[in-house]
Amino acid sequence: MAIETTKTYCPICGKPAADPTYERFGEFCCSEAHAEEYVKEVRAQKLQSANSHNRPASPSAGEEEPRRGWFGRRGCC
Repeated sequence: MAIETTKTYCPICGKPAADPTYERFGEFCCSEAHAEEYVKEVRAQKLQSANSHNRPASPSAGEEEPRRGWFGRRGCC
């Protein structure tokens, strides 16, 4: 049976990192400074993603335009 070895690399600088002390969100970092920087990036991405999902598709998404005539917004032809 073969033993599978996995190398982990810092997501900030790419150096080999395997110290579990600097593990954040399942990623190993090479130093405390890079671990904190990675945390800031992940939080910013999550915040941006949450804000983009909460925004309406258009500025007047909740407002309806008044109908014109019998045929709505279209003409009779």
